[in-house]
Amino acid sequence: MSDSKGVSFWELLKGRAQVDKSLDLHLSDRDGSQLSDKVRQAYYWIVNNAVIVPYYDIAFSEKKAHQLKFASGDTLELPTSASYSSYVLLPLLTLLTSRRALLVGGPGRGKTATAVLMGLLAGYSEDEMKRAVQHGHPQLTIADLLGAPLPSDMLEAEDLESIRVSWRKWLTLRVKVIDEYNRIPTKTQSALLSLMSEGYAEMLGQIVETKNSAWFLTANDDDGGGTFKVIDALKDRIDLTVRAMTFNSRFLDRLLDRIESGENPMDLVPTDIVFSHEELDEAHKEIRAMPFAEDAMRLLEYFVGSVDFCLRASREFESKSKDALRLAGIPLRQVCNEDCPLDKHTNICSQTTAGLSVRSYLTVIEIAKAMAWFRGAREVTVEDLRQTLPYCLHEKLTPNSQGDFFMEPENKVLLSDKVGWIRAMFDMTSARFDSEGRATNDPGRELVAELDRGLEGVGITAANKKLREVRAQIEVHTHNSELNAAVYEDVIRLKYVYMRYQNYIHWLKTGQNT
Repeated sequence: MSDSKGVSFWELLKGRAQVDKSLDLHLSDRDGSQLSDKVRQAYYWIVNNAVIVPYYDIAFSEKKAHQLKFASGDTLELPTSASYSSYVLLPLLTLLTSRRALLVGGPGRGKTATAVLMGLLAGYSEDEMKRAVQHGHPQLTIADLLGAPLPSDMLEAEDLESIRVSWRKWLTLRVKVIDEYNRIPTKTQSALLSLMSEGYAEMLGQIVETKNSAWFLTANDDDGGGTFKVIDALKDRIDLTVRAMTFNSRFLDRLLDRIESGENPMDLVPTDIVFSHEELDEAHKEIRAMPFAEDAMRLLEYFVGSVDFCLRASREFESKSKDALRLAGIPLRQVCNEDCPLDKHTNICSQTTAGLSVRSYLTVIEIAKAMAWFRGAREVTVEDLRQTLPYCLHEKLTPNSQGDFFMEPENKVLLSDKVGWIRAMFDMTSARFDSEGRATNDPGRELVAELDRGLEGVGITAANKKLREVRAQIEVHTHNSELNAAVYEDVIRLKYVYMRYQNYIHWLKTGQNT
């Protein structure tokens, strides 16, 4: 099988650069001249030459995947389109979008090496990256992390402005690596949080900016296995969680080749897959411009609303969210019980102990855009969301392990696999979205669009007519619908429209801006 240029499909998968058994480098013509083509070539070079990872867990299928079932009940899917390894692709997308990724896995899984490799692709030397890695340990101080004032200035200066600070060089690199971040003391974690959230560090009145950069943090596990508990605010700054895969024993011969040659593949990164800072900026710009398919955006809305909703959180209609429980210090299990009339097996609100922040939504949208851009798609699809969303929400969602859903034997296994659990929740939401005909039935959307077009020239009579129309739609929900997450989100939006018209009418009558 070959493409229109006469290049075989298998040669394309091998990428532009290949290393033979002696680690001599061979380059082929790059297929395509766009930045996304260069990124794909970088990906294929990594998976074929640098990182031994035969797991293709981000799978796309143009039609239904082939399913093979074992006697144990386990199912193997054979996708009908291109598939990728999350352990390589997600760090690459993190580099392109200047996001923050947490690489988790046992010791010796290559987490730090993968992060360093991203630095090599950004144009830094291996020595530069290795010296720039910040290694977490219990004695790490803020000065160790950031730098220290010059002793001579401390002795001679008459005011703080005269004291120069010797900042650590890693602070201004495009790629930042924090190894074993859960071994960093809490006070130093706070300094790291300021760096990641604000983009600068301050000491004695002096400031250094971290600039536009991608962060890679590593941990041997993400469940308290470090020396210190990671503060929640720092965890919330993590955009992606990438799990290191175990080594597949059938690829030991690759290790043998490396030992016999005495070479490190990272020493042979082709210059053709190294990106300048300008190229990274341009790639990020192209990713942000990637359009979102309407059905994908509507499904995402449906999903995030379902996660955050809690019917029993408050009597106040506007406060029926898990945030109300969190602020009151009430665990979900206290209200998510037999007194709640919602079916705990079909409503995913019962599966999570907390909702999501706006920061999480922004991450999901941008990483889905990056995935679609990487694949060369014309727009972000539902499948782009399905494949990336579990990694974006890995650190954001905690399963309600004592809930009815996880009491079912077939669902208990999801407690040990967050990616699988979040993807299963998304699939449940998608199925319900389709069964309710939400792609075409979306109460209030057109009303909001009409408002966004402006109210100039709309009189009191027309506004009152619209007010009655909105109230009628709300009454349909109250009489005919179960108050679940989707209905709640619809009603809140309808009330928003109602109040906009109500305030507008008041403004017309009084001549005062409301």
